[in-house]
Amino acid sequence: MPLRSSITKGNGGNYHYYLCQTKSCEHYGKSIKRDKIEGDVGDLIKSLQPSDGLMEAAKAMFRQIWDAKEDQAKDVLRIGKRKIASLDKDIARLLDTLTAVSRPSVIARSEDKIDMMEREKTKVAQEMAEMAKPMGSFEEKLEPVLTFLANPFKIWATGNITLRRLVLKLAIADRIFYDRFEGARTTEIAFPFKALGGITDPQVCFGAGGGT
Repeated sequence: MPLRSSITKGNGGNYHYYLCQTKSCEHYGKSIKRDKIEGDVGDLIKSLQPSDGLMEAAKAMFRQIWDAKEDQAKDVLRIGKRKIASLDKDIARLLDTLTAVSRPSVIARSEDKIDMMEREKTKVAQEMAEMAKPMGSFEEKLEPVLTFLANPFKIWATGNITLRRLVLKLAIADRIFYDRFEGARTTEIAFPFKALGGITDPQVCFGAGGGT
């Protein structure tokens, strides 16, 4: 159900609530304390935390993928250098041929071949340049991701609204549903947490119940 934030003043302070905006809902216009909703959502985020064993396995898997990517880049560079050297030899042979022939049709065909091989050299060089771009270290690129996957609730608990939105975007693949009696529910957890098997609450797996 869509909820609207609301603030009321009283007893020298401000009190934050969310109000149901669905007119067909039996709870239309009724308020729920902000701390209650955000606490329930926090519990949902906390339930995504994988076990230490799963995180170690995930880290090892990412390390293997990272190393394989580096090896692939080395192969592309090695093969690319051989390819360019071979093309240079073929181009040199065709240029030598051009000096020995006078027929326009033969010259035109040779020039077309040279042009085609030059384009192939450019393509290979571009592929090599892409692979040669610095990837950075495993620790620099993937450690922040693994830190988030290991404990998304730690980021949520900061209370920073921007970071909380980021957590929801990365951890929840669909909208969160809220039942005033059963709390926060979701129909779809983001893929990384599914893959890690870090969902411990069966209600999270099956989504919100009827009437939510």
